[in-house]
Amino acid sequence: MFMDPVARARTRAGLGHKPWMAESAIRTPVASWLTLASMFVYLAKVGNLPGLGGFDIGKVLVGMAVLALLFEGGGWKEGVFGHPVMRPYMALFAVALLTIPDAVWPGGAARYVFGNFLKDIVLVVLLIVTTRTVGDLRRVLWTVIANTLVLDLVLLHYGIHHITTIHLGKNGIAMTSVIAFGLLLGLPSRGIGSVFRWAAAIVLIYAIFMSVSRGSYIGVSLVLGLFAYFRYGNKATLAVLSLVLFVVGIYVFGPPLVHRTMNTLIHINNDYNLTARTGRLAIWKRGLRIIAAHPLGVGMRNFPIAEGHLVENVLGERWMDAHNALLEVTAELGIVGGIIFLTLLKRAMQAASRLKRAVNPELAAIGLSLVLALFGYFITASFLSKAYAVILYILVAAIVSADRINSYSTTRTGDVISRQSTQA
Repeated sequence: MFMDPVARARTRAGLGHKPWMAESAIRTPVASWLTLASMFVYLAKVGNLPGLGGFDIGKVLVGMAVLALLFEGGGWKEGVFGHPVMRPYMALFAVALLTIPDAVWPGGAARYVFGNFLKDIVLVVLLIVTTRTVGDLRRVLWTVIANTLVLDLVLLHYGIHHITTIHLGKNGIAMTSVIAFGLLLGLPSRGIGSVFRWAAAIVLIYAIFMSVSRGSYIGVSLVLGLFAYFRYGNKATLAVLSLVLFVVGIYVFGPPLVHRTMNTLIHINNDYNLTARTGRLAIWKRGLRIIAAHPLGVGMRNFPIAEGHLVENVLGERWMDAHNALLEVTAELGIVGGIIFLTLLKRAMQAASRLKRAVNPELAAIGLSLVLALFGYFITASFLSKAYAVILYILVAAIVSADRINSYSTTRTGDVISRQSTQA
């Protein structure tokens, strides 16, 4: 059946010809706010706080958001799973299912796939179908930033040695802070919003460096350098100069804890990550052996078990995580899974980069934010086992939503120009 170019563009964007495209019908206040609340719970780990008595507030909020969405009706779900970024994301889920029977620990793999990854998929889909305007998208990104500030305050309150008492990891918080910092750099703000933006940026940077997560030190520095590159008109020299000034400033004026941590990066040759059996270099080598022995994967979240089986004379050492997102997903979901994961990151970055050229200036600014945030994830996750971190898939949801909104805005503008040309 023939479809005109505008209709094809709308279909690719998942917008169709449904009545929900009208401005008055695009907003979904109840479902959208409930989805943002559930995202806040998952990302800020509210469910882990003491005193809730096992009450899973996140699942309750997700259930309420789904009900609100069902009562709303309309064509909100069209094109979601056909989006170029969503296809590899859903393919990851399919591969995770296929690896369960042959996993090192099938029960553990199944528990993670259905108890964690599937839950994240529901949240991602909810975010996409309830984010229909630039205002909705802006609220999603600011909620991520607010979430991260809560995590940072928790980290600063408990300190790096006691943060595990509430089931939060300092490295994970630092990674999320790098991502939020990237989002913050690109988002436009005025008036009191600018004051909050600067205050939030200071808190994020301070928490990153107080976390003593060296991968996040590298991540925030490179994110700032990339931002300077775009801000100065794609001039690499000015970007490098900004990066050097930032690093030198932190090294010279930072607190003693930060100074000592940065010294370990300068004198990296003696670092345990390069010399010890429990260091990252040794773990990465064992990870490559796992991939060679199990090219089809060992099952989602089974890397520590497979790695532990490779270590001789353990002597009480705990089994180690991959400490690299790509290595983690390739070992656990096989070589095919690793390729799919890279495809997901590539397509997400391509979609975010297209947004930087959007006609709508606010969408263009959001596109820059998403590019910086995804770049921050890629750098920091190179040193962490965060292939399935929910913050990554929240970014995926934001990118898909922004791409759909931009596509609809573009085709709607094309309709107006076409009508004006016809009338002329």
